[in-house]
Amino acid sequence: MPVNYIQNASLDDLVSSLSRFKAEGSRDPKVRQLAEIAVAGEQDQISAVHNFVRDTFPYQPDPENSELFIHPRKVAQDYFTSRIRRFDCDDSAMLVGSMLSSLGYETRILLVELRGPGIDHALAQVKTSIGWLAVDAVSSKPLGWIEQYKQVIIVP
Repeated sequence: MPVNYIQNASLDDLVSSLSRFKAEGSRDPKVRQLAEIAVAGEQDQISAVHNFVRDTFPYQPDPENSELFIHPRKVAQDYFTSRIRRFDCDDSAMLVGSMLSSLGYETRILLVELRGPGIDHALAQVKTSIGWLAVDAVSSKPLGWIEQYKQVIIVP
């Protein structure tokens, strides 16, 4: 299912869906093709994917009291049919994680409490030679910026 609405989602539902969608996206040929477009001619693939997602896909929050997950495959398919999808932080985290995973990087998603109370933001992380690097394509903060989160849940 490319678009998944979850009304009043439990945390377990969110974690399960994010993990599954990121894993499926990382194996999808269209997501891989999108990643290759993003990194074409770039030496720093992580920055290239971050910048591509940030600059290509506008932020739009989910409807109130709902959680909408847009599968990375759907985002890639829409891109190749000239439909630019708008999405929120969890969709961005899944897309960034899937694109980087398709290029061979180890990635994960963080669900965090930024403003609270409760989990209110998601971002991707990628494993580098010096540790985990934050890749938050909906933030105005630079690549690698990490906030002081009150709560963190790691989604593999």
